[in-house]
Amino acid sequence: MIRCIFLVLILAGILTGGCGEQPASVQNAGAKTIILYSELDNKFTENLVDAFNKDNKAKLQLKAVYELKPGGELPDVVLAEQRTLAGLKRQGSLKPVAFADGDRLPQKFRDADLNWYGVFYDPIVFLVNQQYARTVGQANICSWQDLAGKEQLRIALENLSDSNSTQNFLAGLADRFGEDESLEYLGNINRFIGQYAKFPFTPVRMAAVGDADVAITRQSYVFKYLENKFPAYVVYPKEGTPVNLFCVGLFKNTADDLQGLAVMEWLLTSEQVQAIAQENATGYLFLFPRGFDEAAADGDKIWLNSSYLEPVKQDSLTNKWLSKVRFSK
Repeated sequence: MIRCIFLVLILAGILTGGCGEQPASVQNAGAKTIILYSELDNKFTENLVDAFNKDNKAKLQLKAVYELKPGGELPDVVLAEQRTLAGLKRQGSLKPVAFADGDRLPQKFRDADLNWYGVFYDPIVFLVNQQYARTVGQANICSWQDLAGKEQLRIALENLSDSNSTQNFLAGLADRFGEDESLEYLGNINRFIGQYAKFPFTPVRMAAVGDADVAITRQSYVFKYLENKFPAYVVYPKEGTPVNLFCVGLFKNTADDLQGLAVMEWLLTSEQVQAIAQENATGYLFLFPRGFDEAAADGDKIWLNSSYLEPVKQDSLTNKWLSKVRFSK
């Protein structure tokens, strides 16, 4: 009899389990799943995914993938650097989509054919050694022209032909000033560069330990090392600076435009995205720095690679830098 009662209690517990909190897999069984392809840091991406899923709960769930594999899961939304979105557009892999929040972006931060929309960016900055700044004065290291006008200066800079990021820096300058003027400028500061760095974090380390006076580098690299009493500080060039722009877009093969658009809108407008970026020390700056309801960032000081997104054009510019600047006689 006791065993029968015990069995009845177990069955009652199972049958009434729906009244309590269910496991996530059961709770979200009816939710639609959207696949996000991300080229960003895995931890940062997963934090975004978790925040989105908490906001939407049973209605819609987000899952991230980090590779586009033949025969693998087909993603619905992409979050990546502008060159990736431009390449997907050339391949015909993106679906144009118009929405009111996207229209609030200044035109230079969204695709003219509505294939992608900018969200945040990673700027080139100066990382200035504190001791050097005390020697020459902080007011004398505020601009690109300040660097070029120095008599003596040790600059740390990554090899500009090594990666998409460094090539974007080269292209951003060329888009802003024209090829001839930008290459002339880089040739001018070339005399201050003992050897171009092979790895992206080398310039940061050199400026910090005093092996360089100024590093020209991405803010995202600096923020991975920035701590209290760090022996160098960040300067945003007052004229403006080249950036890596990170964008969202909708894959052509998505099965549900509206659900994919919901993810895009959340990435563009949610204050949580900016908070998560800060918590992860990404160093990214947002196109609406004070929130989506406030003014957008000053586009004149954000220099994009707009003219060299095709590999042939980028390779041509990179080869000119190699011949006229790095290996010039």
